[in-house]
Amino acid sequence: MEYFPNEILIEIFKYFDIQELFQAFYNLNSRFNILLHSLNNLSLTLTKTNYNINKIPIDCISILIINEIQIELDQFTHIRCLILTIPFYRQIHQLSTHTFPYLEHLSINFLTQSFPYNIFNIYNKIFSNEFPCLQSSYLQQAEVIHRFETWTHTLSLRKLKVGKINIFTYKAILSSCSNLYYRKFIKNISKGILLPDKTHVNLKKMIIELPLWNSYTLSEMNNFLSYVPNLEQFSIYHAEFCADINGYLSYDWLSSSINSYLPLLHSFNYYFELFYFGLSNTYDMENILSQIKEHFKKVHNNQYQSRLTIIERI
Repeated sequence: MEYFPNEILIEIFKYFDIQELFQAFYNLNSRFNILLHSLNNLSLTLTKTNYNINKIPIDCISILIINEIQIELDQFTHIRCLILTIPFYRQIHQLSTHTFPYLEHLSINFLTQSFPYNIFNIYNKIFSNEFPCLQSSYLQQAEVIHRFETWTHTLSLRKLKVGKINIFTYKAILSSCSNLYYRKFIKNISKGILLPDKTHVNLKKMIIELPLWNSYTLSEMNNFLSYVPNLEQFSIYHAEFCADINGYLSYDWLSSSINSYLPLLHSFNYYFELFYFGLSNTYDMENILSQIKEHFKKVHNNQYQSRLTIIERI
């Protein structure tokens, strides 16, 4: 294999697990060492059954995936991608207190309220440009986000998925992340209306989740949409208890809001999860749902691609 050109060796390396790769080729000779160090997309996944990193030079790891194991993050400050599943307190603390100057993607799943202070510190770092290369951040399992007065500008961030926010935090994030292109969040209960003094011109795709017991009023949704006039793709995931399905036969389905605030919209998807509660008559449900879908098409009138997906929970 030493007679192969580097291009062929790199292709061969793609078929190896990172631990097998370094066990097989590292320290054979200086050429292999230099070639391994030149790879910039090496991914390491650590789990309860696979967490030995002794044979891997830490500075060769670009993508680190940690699944519910205790390992020190301060030795990985050079990484470009970090994915934490069910993280430990110390990992969240290290992430909030150490510098990760090259981090481009951060994903944290199943955050709990057991260490909220450090979670808020992570938000503060994200929206204060303390991850200077961060391009995407997925923290959608987190609890309610509150704005810090120290938030500044995060110009590199392009994709963001977060937990519950109200209209005030929504505005603060848009103000902090002027180059944001894609955004997903869970709408928290908002009190009051906050009219935009400046709209966000770069946001093109937005997803709003409306969990059970957290629906919306038309004025609330108008308030959210008024900040993003250049939105091109808009999706809503809406879960609701329903005692009278007939009310949706005359529902507006946000058509008036879209006409008023989203002139550049190309596609609108509404995912409607219905939990039937106390319905006395369900024998004609299929016909009613068919009428609702026809009404949805009618109110949006082919002005853009629109689709209603109904998920029934009985």
